[in-house]
Amino acid sequence: MSLINDALKQARQSQQPNPPSGQPPLRPVEPARRGVADWLLPVAVVALAGAAAFFIGLALVKHKPATVAKASEISTTQPAAPAIVASAVVLATNAPTTSNTVAKAPPSSSGMKLQGVVYGEKSWAIVDGKTVYVGDSVGGFRVKEITSNGITLVSPDGSEQKLGLGE
Repeated sequence: MSLINDALKQARQSQQPNPPSGQPPLRPVEPARRGVADWLLPVAVVALAGAAAFFIGLALVKHKPATVAKASEISTTQPAAPAIVASAVVLATNAPTTSNTVAKAPPSSSGMKLQGVVYGEKSWAIVDGKTVYVGDSVGGFRVKEITSNGITLVSPDGSEQKLGLGE
């Protein structure tokens, strides 16, 4: 064991001490300072989410579905269409008979075009560029029903007409 100790002493004595280098010692890394970019992105995301929620809520509140009570109010508040009685006089001649009574033609849905249907819990349709729900009026007609591929319209005189997609 003394031989080992002697060898270690000689090794220590033969080593030259390392002088310190001319560079200063390394400093510890400091955490980066917090800037505007760290909080700007979360604030912008929250603001955009709030604006989106506001506009979606506004769109949903704009049109409420018609209720049964509202439909009955519509039918009771509208005056009944007056019955027009035209009498014709039959003459013994071959001349055509004429009448001075002018009947108002009921509105026609032939000019209207169904452009789209969104069918679901709260169905709606687009007729001539106007968004309509059940109970709304379009072109003198009231929307009675919206199906997956068409709508049913009721005229003021009570007759029903159907508009389908692609017609």
